Amino acid sequence: MTQQNIATLQDFLDALDQSPDLQREFHKHLVNVIRNDDDLRQEIRKEILTEELLQLPARFTRLEEDVAEIKQDVVQLSGRVTNLEEVQADILRRVTNLEEGQARLEQGQTRMSGQLSHLMGNDYETKAIEQSRRRVRRHLGSERATLVYASGQNSETFENEILLPAIRQGRIDRRQADQLEEADCIIRCEDEQGNIVCGVVEISMTVQDHDRNRAVERAEIFSRATGYRTLPFVVGQEQEPPASEALDVPFLQFRQ
Repeated sequence: MTQQNIATLQDFLDALDQSPDLQREFHKHLVNVIRNDDDLRQEIRKEILTEELLQLPARFTRLEEDVAEIKQDVVQLSGRVTNLEEVQADILRRVTNLEEGQARLEQGQTRMSGQLSHLMGNDYETKAIEQSRRRVRRHLGSERATLVYASGQNSETFENEILLPAIRQGRIDRRQADQLEEADCIIRCEDEQGNIVCGVVEISMTVQDHDRNRAVERAEIFSRATGYRTLPFVVGQEQEPPASEALDVPFLQFRQ
């Protein structure tokens, strides 16, 4: 640059310092130059910005790409979670169905077990009634024994000949008569001299205290109804040990 050029430039700078209008025009001109010159604009950026700031756009682009990949991974994971939840729901439904099926099976088994027990109990009671007649007779040392009443059989004769006369004569009431009809069997025994002793029998596969108590109560009612000496008996395959306060009732064992 020549001395003349330097002087001219200096004059221009001095004029620029002294004239706001000239400054504005120069700024506009400078902005237009920067806008239209890519190399100049890049050089200015390098002077103004640090290296890290210059790398931000590229880093931001990579960040966007990473975020996009993460979003894709999240979508895939969400799909897998949905599939897992569907599988879990299916397993729960199957388990529920299995539990319901098992419950129905157990209910069916319980009903069958109850029905079987009922049938076995009825069959045992039927056989035990006849055996009770023989066992009571032998226990009392009687010559003969007659079945006066048996549960499940026609009780018309028993009611007409024993219960109704006893009710009408005030020896027992209707409730007590009903209790006698709930007894398993009533037996009339006679010895060689014709002396009569009766037995009221309660039958259970496993005899318990409540069987003993019923036998005693019903034996007392039958004694009042007929005037005959009446004893309680329990018949069963086995018996639970009586409680200390339990009534003493003869146990006659019968096994099928």
